[in-house]
Amino acid sequence: MGRQLPTPTPTATPPISNNLQEECIRVNKVYDWVVLANSYRNKIALPDDCQALVDAAIRAGQDITLSCVEPVSPGPTCRVVSIRRENITVNGTTVRVGVVRFVFGATVLVRVFADGTPLCEFTTTVQFDQEVVLCLPEPLDEDNILCRISAFECSPTGTVLLGGMVQLDVIVCVEIQVEAEVKLEVLAKFCSPRPNSIPIPSPTPSFRCPPITFPPQCPPIFPVRNCDCQASVNALVPNVSISIGIPLAVAVGTIQLIADICPSCDPSSSSFTFNFFDALLPDVLGDQSFSFSPTTISSPTCITVLPILPIVTGLVVTGTGVRTFTATGAQETLTYSLTLAETGLGLPDVIILTLTDSSGVLVFSATITVVPDEQLLVADCITFGDIVITTP
Repeated sequence: MGRQLPTPTPTATPPISNNLQEECIRVNKVYDWVVLANSYRNKIALPDDCQALVDAAIRAGQDITLSCVEPVSPGPTCRVVSIRRENITVNGTTVRVGVVRFVFGATVLVRVFADGTPLCEFTTTVQFDQEVVLCLPEPLDEDNILCRISAFECSPTGTVLLGGMVQLDVIVCVEIQVEAEVKLEVLAKFCSPRPNSIPIPSPTPSFRCPPITFPPQCPPIFPVRNCDCQASVNALVPNVSISIGIPLAVAVGTIQLIADICPSCDPSSSSFTFNFFDALLPDVLGDQSFSFSPTTISSPTCITVLPILPIVTGLVVTGTGVRTFTATGAQETLTYSLTLAETGLGLPDVIILTLTDSSGVLVFSATITVVPDEQLLVADCITFGDIVITTP
């Protein structure tokens, strides 16, 4: 009938590491960063129709007041109009700098009141310029300069001046950066996304001239902390004794575990499935075959010691899951602890699984110490904490 082939022996896939390594990244380097606040005064002529109303109100003895609403669309603008190169001395060192002239502008709405009653309103453009010394090494130019007006305030200085002019005081807060794209070699690792589970907070009230601060990182949320160890299992072990039921009784059968714990050292990607195939020897409890699938898997705890059993390295994960009996289809939610351990080179490895019900009663226990070495692999993950930083 042809040559019979033996059933292939399962082999665990080596874990995919996500260790720190040299990476080349493309980023914008900041060559200079300046924050400045300044005030400017503009004289603005009243439009003819508005001036006629104002003149009539003044002749009638009414009190003229002004307000300035800033800014209206479009918002404040900031642009580079010229660059000249100069050599200056800073702390005894000659430095080649760029002297950059900026023009700031905004469209504002001016309202005129007579004895507190609106009389007329009009929009006008206020504009002013300023020179700023920047680190702008050649060949960097205006395309490398980012200018942002972070706050803008406009206020009239008094009533109408001779010739139908009004005077506006403008205060601006400006942030200027010089940037250029560079390639950097850094020591890094890939990170993984987090679930979209954080509620949106209320907006922070606005304020003028905010201090330059960087948002704090959120370590409990992101980035997710790397595992310190990882494991890959593809094990099929026949004729093992386990304890099952309440009270615990001995059953014999085959266990199967397929697990990928912390692939790429990412705890959010762990998975495993466990199956017990009852050999019905001795057949005291009936068919106790079942499958167990976890619903939660903790980040692993790395271990180097197990009671009685000599191991090289290992890990423990815990959580909850669902056990489904093959014969009846009955399901129950249980708490588990899964231990995977590597022994010496070439020696059988270890799988320990315990299941506990909601009352804390142990309902399943299996300690398998004869797992073929090639079917279970545990590896270390290199994390930032493993790096020893030395200074010259």
